[in-house]
Amino acid sequence: MNQKHYTLWYFSVAIIFIILENLNLGLSAFIAKALIIPSLMVFYHKQLEGNYSYFHRLIMSGLFFSWIGDLCLKLGDFPGFPLSSDILFLAGLGSFLFTHIIYFLAFTIAKGKNTIFSKRLYQLILVLLYGSIMLYYLYRSLGDMKVPVIAYTSIILLMLLAALNRYGKVNGLSYILVVIGALLFVFSDSLIAITKFQMKISFAGVIIMLTYVLAQYLIVLGCIRQSVISDNSK
Repeated sequence: MNQKHYTLWYFSVAIIFIILENLNLGLSAFIAKALIIPSLMVFYHKQLEGNYSYFHRLIMSGLFFSWIGDLCLKLGDFPGFPLSSDILFLAGLGSFLFTHIIYFLAFTIAKGKNTIFSKRLYQLILVLLYGSIMLYYLYRSLGDMKVPVIAYTSIILLMLLAALNRYGKVNGLSYILVVIGALLFVFSDSLIAITKFQMKISFAGVIIMLTYVLAQYLIVLGCIRQSVISDNSK
């Protein structure tokens, strides 16, 4: 299959999951969700043609932990599962925490000037301001989850800053794709936090899933473009 076919397959599986989820078909939805990230990993592997650098191994590892996180969060929807939904939520949170740490490390590999601390300082300020507002908004409703949520928020914002800091270090297309993907990831996770700890939002589940799958796809595509067009990943 070429890139268009893999892309169609990936988003088709995601849409099938959303439909099954909204029809409350638990087991079928779980199977569909379990196929989403592996589909993207196969796409990534095929595009690289087996030419893995340390950078690409990191991204693939990040995708693997995302998959584990997806499974943990979905298993929390099954009442009869041996582990409680709270434990599975923490396990999912931990898995995605590893994903963002790995993405952060991958995005810092490219060599060059760290313009986010000089010419693009406004980006650093905006990201920190966003994180502060989100935590202030959620803080009173977090209860025992204060420390995990603060830690998770800090790491995902570091991941976003690392993506923004690739400016001038990689080709323009790779930079834009990864930054948009990172922003969508932050948006998706922010919406999860708001709906879990603060308020219910209509169609939040659909929005969260669509932004999540698009975020992962754009990050992967940006990393492939970095490999194809730039030597920074080698």
